[in-house]
Amino acid sequence: MQIINTEIPSRRNTMIPVTIVDCERKNARLLVGVHGFKANRTEDGRLLTVAKALAEDGVSAIMAGFPGCDESKEDFINYTLDNCLDDIDASINYMRQHYSIADHLGMIGYSMGGRLAALCTQKYDIKCLAIWAGACFSGFDNQPDFLGQNLETMKKEMAEKGYCDFYNAFDDQYIKLSAKLVENMEAYDPAECLRQYRGSCLVVHGDQDVTVLPRIGQQSYDNLIKASTRKLVVIHEADHGFGAWNNRPDLSAQLTDNTIEFFREHF
Repeated sequence: MQIINTEIPSRRNTMIPVTIVDCERKNARLLVGVHGFKANRTEDGRLLTVAKALAEDGVSAIMAGFPGCDESKEDFINYTLDNCLDDIDASINYMRQHYSIADHLGMIGYSMGGRLAALCTQKYDIKCLAIWAGACFSGFDNQPDFLGQNLETMKKEMAEKGYCDFYNAFDDQYIKLSAKLVENMEAYDPAECLRQYRGSCLVVHGDQDVTVLPRIGQQSYDNLIKASTRKLVVIHEADHGFGAWNNRPDLSAQLTDNTIEFFREHF
């Protein structure tokens, strides 16, 4: 097994920071890790933990840092669902071009990454999917706010400038949030994608999550009406960070252990 940190080209003529876990086997299955809003590409190592464990079973993996996140040199204004989906596609194509990869795809999405992973089920034949605290609701879930800011106020500012100055509480700084991101959020329906998904899916949520409420995890599980296998795991005492925000490595271990077990059985 090799762990490689590098950059690959995007369709925007920029470079995407990626971490690749090469299991060093022919015809490896491919796992794609999809991080959340303004997060890092390994989600504080949890995606990497799963990838390293599954490498023992003949799975290679790639985790990409989206625009304005992680080690990306792009401005966060380029963080849109369209651009993230393009970067996922670039990651899959890169792995197929440079490594021995079978036509067997799995995906893990965390938070907004869960939303992206659900949308990917429309384009790719994903055999096994894990959604960690996924924002897999339609639009903005009929809520007036987005991550603590009033949506209508945001839209008014976006109408004038094409973006709004958004306070990101996760890292205590203002970022430029693109009007295109809001348009994408309202145009694409991950809940409907889950209703059409036919592979295996694990949904993991913390019962103390106030960022993506636990009922969203239950709804995601309930939407998997055509899935070949579905499982809901509720981690008690876990908030949206699954222990990363409050020094609870035991909660992160529950997250990764459940995911590794599910993928070993169904991927």
